[in-house]
Amino acid sequence: MIQHREDSIRGMRLERLGIQPPADWNDVEQVRAVKKQEIGAECSAAIYAGVDVGGSHYSLTEHDQTELMAQAQTVKEGAAAVPYHADGELCRMYPAEEFTALAQAATAHVFYHRTYCNHVNAWISRADLAELDSIKYGAELPADLKKSMAAIIAAAGGGDGA
Repeated sequence: MIQHREDSIRGMRLERLGIQPPADWNDVEQVRAVKKQEIGAECSAAIYAGVDVGGSHYSLTEHDQTELMAQAQTVKEGAAAVPYHADGELCRMYPAEEFTALAQAATAHVFYHRTYCNHVNAWISRADLAELDSIKYGAELPADLKKSMAAIIAAAGGGDGA
């Protein structure tokens, strides 16, 4: 009875995220598939939450990321300034140097979370049922995956971006 209640609670939480719970919580492949969807949704939320740069906050929805990259390209092509705005602020012209710093921070943030999500998915793929329940977004990776992620971030020339 207690297990059924716990599964029902987990199921309701997943449904709030728009994820269909597994039909059988004892089927490791079903639980892995659902866990990957859950981690993916949490990764997207972490990315969309955005970054703080220069005392202002910038959300990074897919639309925001597209606009940032388009304006960054305009700067690369030689624009001295581009229009943009922080959350809740009036649009203004950003000097190229300031906008480049914003675009770099946003890119590092997205890269970090996508790389972390990829490594968590690798962890999920090898986890058994007992371990799957303990895997949460933001959890410390197992040593081998932690080392792999650190090497990738270092090779890409970045900090943690979180």
